[in-house]
Amino acid sequence: MQTESQARNELSHTEPVTDKKSHSKHSIKSSRFRVQSIARHNDVNAQIDEDHDKTLQERSENRQQNIEKRQQQNLERIFKLCYDNCSDETAGEPDPDWIHRFISIAQDIYSPSMQKLWSRILRQEIINPGSISLKAMITFQQMTQRDAQLFRRACLLACHFGQDNSKKLLTGLKYRSGLLLKQSSIDRLNLGHYHLPYSHLLELMGMGLILNTELESGKLQNSAPLPFHYQGNDYQIQPAKNGLSLLYYRFSPVGQEIAQLLGNHSNEEYKVHLTELLNKHFIVTSDASVNLSLGT
Repeated sequence: MQTESQARNELSHTEPVTDKKSHSKHSIKSSRFRVQSIARHNDVNAQIDEDHDKTLQERSENRQQNIEKRQQQNLERIFKLCYDNCSDETAGEPDPDWIHRFISIAQDIYSPSMQKLWSRILRQEIINPGSISLKAMITFQQMTQRDAQLFRRACLLACHFGQDNSKKLLTGLKYRSGLLLKQSSIDRLNLGHYHLPYSHLLELMGMGLILNTELESGKLQNSAPLPFHYQGNDYQIQPAKNGLSLLYYRFSPVGQEIAQLLGNHSNEEYKVHLTELLNKHFIVTSDASVNLSLGT
């Protein structure tokens, strides 16, 4: 199973190892240098570097040609990545309008790590046409590499339970307490400890990937085990006593579509704490009905 650090590296461009002091010294650039560098890369540096002999029309045409070359290169990379990850699985016929929209968006994806994710979108749609909606694709278009890294962190913590297969972020358990068991107490999972503080949740909500209301399951009965799934592992959790409920945030339909592209990757530290919380209030068994801890 892929670890959190390995999963995170998929969204990070790998750079060669260099001397830290030397790298730091040479990576510090002035704002003027940075603007000039960006302008040159995008062919809009004529008024900064005035030693040129091209007319405005020529410069415009040259910039457009370079844009089209980069877009062509982006598409070729994405389709090659997709091709390399396909095998002999049965394929369908994607909608022509979907393919047209995909190409119009994917041509402007420059980051290697984001190109990898866009190749997964294409592969998923070819294998199962209609599985990636235009709405999901447009949402993904608006995501930066940082946004994708942030969403992956949420996906690493996602589970689902009961008969509902939608991904959820479990935030805690609510249970009865007090001498007469009339009070309610909550055992919380601190998502911020796993680099997903509430401020980041708000960002994901703003992108439409997670619904913005914390939900509560119905009261769970100790006579009925509940299916519980975490990152490809299937369990049954049976309440030690009546009155327990689960608190969680639900992924939106668009978030669910995008999450399926990332696969199952577990956060081992979170898994340990999730184990402790569940075993405190439930009898946790595998689907084979053998008592075990989630951590085994």
